[in-house]
Parts: sequence; C-alpha cells; structure tokens
Amino acid sequence: MATSRTGTGKWKRVRAEAIKRARDNGLTRCPSCRTPLDYEWSKRPNSAEADHIIPHARGGTDTLDNVQVICRLCNQTKGAGKKRKRRAGKRVEPTTRVPW
Repeated sequence: MATSRTGTGKWKRVRAEAIKRARDNGLTRCPSCRTPLDYEWSKRPNSAEADHIIPHARGGTDTLDNVQVICRLCNQTKGAGKKRKRRAGKRVEPTTRVPW
C-alpha cells in the first residue's frame, strides 16, 4: 500500500514548526505575492502553507531549512516546478477494416 509523502509524522512536525515560526516572526504577507496570510483557516487561497523550497522531486528534504511559508494559492501554482507538457499521441490506424 502506498503512503503519502506529506502525510508522514516527520513532515507534519516540520510543517507545524515552520508555520509557528513564521507566525511568531511576524510574517503577515506571502513572500511571493504579498497577499495577507491567514493562519486561522486552512484550504483558503490565502491560507499559510509550508512549501518545499527544493521540491522532493528534485531531491529536496523535509527539513526546516528547505521550507518556506507562502500562501496556498502560490504553493499550488508553484507545484513541483514546470508543468509537464502533454506529448502528442501517435495516431493509430486499424489494421483491418470492418464493413458496417
């Protein structure tokens, strides 16, 4: 059974500590877009979220030195970097014709 990378106990502790430190240090605006951060509610576009500076897909770790707090919208937009381009599929022609 697969496990969630962001559901691990280690990540949850790092995430909570990063958000606590950001709030205690007076971070009130997203460093990326300058929108006011909401520390009270989650799942809102301006909710404070812990973000990997170097994504896991590129070798990043779940440590405080690799985490920044940004708004949810910027975090979701950032994702793991560049969006993947869809490759054009090869057109498949049937080998036999079926008369209708």
